[in-house]
Amino acid sequence: MRYYDDPVEISAEVWAELLRDSEVTRKNDLEVLKLIYESRNREMHAKEIALKLNLPHHATLNSQIPRFSKRVIARTGVQPPTREDGSIRWWHVPFLGYDKDNKTCSWIMRPELAEAYKRVFGQEDYEIVYPGELTVQDSVILFEGAVSKIVVNSYERDKKARAECIGHYGCRCAVCGFDFEKVYGPIGQNKIHVHHLVPLSTIRKEYEINLYGIYAPYARIAIS
Repeated sequence: MRYYDDPVEISAEVWAELLRDSEVTRKNDLEVLKLIYESRNREMHAKEIALKLNLPHHATLNSQIPRFSKRVIARTGVQPPTREDGSIRWWHVPFLGYDKDNKTCSWIMRPELAEAYKRVFGQEDYEIVYPGELTVQDSVILFEGAVSKIVVNSYERDKKARAECIGHYGCRCAVCGFDFEKVYGPIGQNKIHVHHLVPLSTIRKEYEINLYGIYAPYARIAIS
């Protein structure tokens, strides 16, 4: 068994920028990353990925991933992992890995890349909650440590209302027209934040949502 864990000096913050840059991370790259991110231990073999993506052969991935890695290195300028003979191990830019008897190599998403993927595409950003706004299920009193108690104003948000608003207006940004799904494919579906035309913090009471008024068509893409 041989392990590949050479460091690559790319932080989660930089990886997040690269994931958002469609010139670096293209739609087919995101499809591969999505599969690996959602797999057990963030680990898959190229043959498994090819099978799930209906590719004729995993050799397609053996050329696709190096192209992605070269764009990453060109954009960041970091030193890529190299072999003993000085040649570059391109697949090792986004992944850790191991092989057995130099036959089958398993790709494991680098922790920094996995963290970046979670920030950009994970479920955590599906319903963005800003300071002073908590979801209906959250408590209004938060405790930290054994002594301090933090109390915040909570403004309840209904996820069903968000879904109905998106169903009516769609997921294109009303300001710039950006469509996350069109740029990134299925991985970007519903990646948008819906704003209230009248901020929740200024209403200070429970009210009935009106899709044509308070609950906005005015929205922006929410990526963090």
